Amino acid sequence: MILPLFIALLTQIQGICGQSVDKNGVTILEKIEEVERQMLNVFTLVSVVAPCNKISAPENPHSGQQTSAEWVRIVFHDTITKNIEGPGLGGLDASVGFEADRPENVGAFINVTLGQFTQFSSIFLSMSDLIGIGLSDSLATCDQPLARRIPLRVGRMDATGPGPAGVPGPTDSLAFAQAAFTKAGFTNSEMIQAVACGHSLGGVHHENFPDIVPDPNDPENLFGRSPFDSTPDVFDNTGVQEYLTRTGLKGGPLVVGPEATRTDFLIFNSDDNATITAMSTPSSFENTCLTIFQKMMDNVPAGTVLSDPVTVRPWILRESHLDLLASGGVTFSGTISGHSTPAPPATANYFYGTVGGGNTGQKTVQQSFVYPNRPNGGDPEDTLIGFGTIVDYEFNDTLSSPSITSINIMSSYTAPVNLNIFILPSQSFSNPVNGQRQSIIRVAVLGTLATTGTTMSLRIWSPNRQPGSVVPTFVNQNITMSFLRTQGDYKIYQAVALTGDGAPGSTTVQANLGTTQASVKVQTGSLKPCTSAIPTTC
Repeated sequence: MILPLFIALLTQIQGICGQSVDKNGVTILEKIEEVERQMLNVFTLVSVVAPCNKISAPENPHSGQQTSAEWVRIVFHDTITKNIEGPGLGGLDASVGFEADRPENVGAFINVTLGQFTQFSSIFLSMSDLIGIGLSDSLATCDQPLARRIPLRVGRMDATGPGPAGVPGPTDSLAFAQAAFTKAGFTNSEMIQAVACGHSLGGVHHENFPDIVPDPNDPENLFGRSPFDSTPDVFDNTGVQEYLTRTGLKGGPLVVGPEATRTDFLIFNSDDNATITAMSTPSSFENTCLTIFQKMMDNVPAGTVLSDPVTVRPWILRESHLDLLASGGVTFSGTISGHSTPAPPATANYFYGTVGGGNTGQKTVQQSFVYPNRPNGGDPEDTLIGFGTIVDYEFNDTLSSPSITSINIMSSYTAPVNLNIFILPSQSFSNPVNGQRQSIIRVAVLGTLATTGTTMSLRIWSPNRQPGSVVPTFVNQNITMSFLRTQGDYKIYQAVALTGDGAPGSTTVQANLGTTQASVKVQTGSLKPCTSAIPTTC
């Protein structure tokens, strides 16, 4: 995974008071901003799923384990066991992570898929939110040439244990499937739509279902995949057409396979093919599928408050951090990202707002990178993610005005800049120690705020393993910081902490000056190592 050294979410505590927060103190606004950064960064989830025919196990290039199809499948397996008549539990809540060993979840796809997602885990997006983003990325990657996206909403809560069993499988009866969908809040027509849409990608493997798919004895098809339709690497209506016209693969192995496993045929024919016939054109198929998939993603446990659909703004501050020069001057650097069709301009304009509504004057920055061209020469289709051309602009400024409070980009995006208290990436370090991370975090506090008796603390959220699931849970701790030195107008404080237990995911830190001031929450990413035998001397 490629991550910047520090990813700062530029939302001050003062600017978000009044918003509800989750158990980690993260607001919906912070989650939305993280989604925007995910969507406009081709090195996040989309890099794992694109192109559409990418195999999930590089060591088995002929396995036929299509990542895009598995990302669609996991949404179904997670959400379909909800009971709308029960206590309101279940739905898209990542409980599937505790259910990988159940026979109804045959194959390693759950742990493989969630393992792919965990490298992007942080306190800002739950695993169930990441599953939703994965579905959106998967369909956009495979939806040629439109790359349409399901509207994303965030705020899902992850389960802390397994949910009920009951995912319909190939050997289950039509009545069993209908009962499961009804219990989860879906009509018979929606059941048909979900199956037809979900089976546009991928296929059935002999390795998992030898009674359905015979062994092809083909070294180019090691796991014996039998695709659902003639275009298993494209999200389209081919499977519906082949089923209705009895051409090509005729609907796939769950239509024409052994009689006891023709569940797709029974489901499609349960209303005399009325629903699936209505999906037969490319536009009706796509519109129907995006609607039913959105309903599945928004089928969440009772009490979950989801955001409005996220619209990725045309300009965002994708990555940024404040730091100190040796002289004590403050620097502010990072990446501005823009997206549009046609491409964004060769330069981006921005200015810094100051106390009282003034500003420091307009600045201009040149393009630093243009997507969808991959930096290592990959296929341009690898980054076809539905946002036109994405352009990055890197900036690095020395802030001479102590009254700066914000940055305004292209007169359309504004984010606060907090010069009172900020974490110092150039003076912070991290080393592996017996399966944990030893982090040395240093923070700059404006000297006029750090008076006698000042209490500085560091809150740390770190990923830890949880029994029964590959999905990490985030544990937080508060550590008292000690004064280190004065640097220019700032006092430097530090804390040394052991974090995590080797679980994947990003550690996040936030410095607090008593109860009155707080830095932005910062994902530490890949801190540089401290090579000194005495870490605090680094």
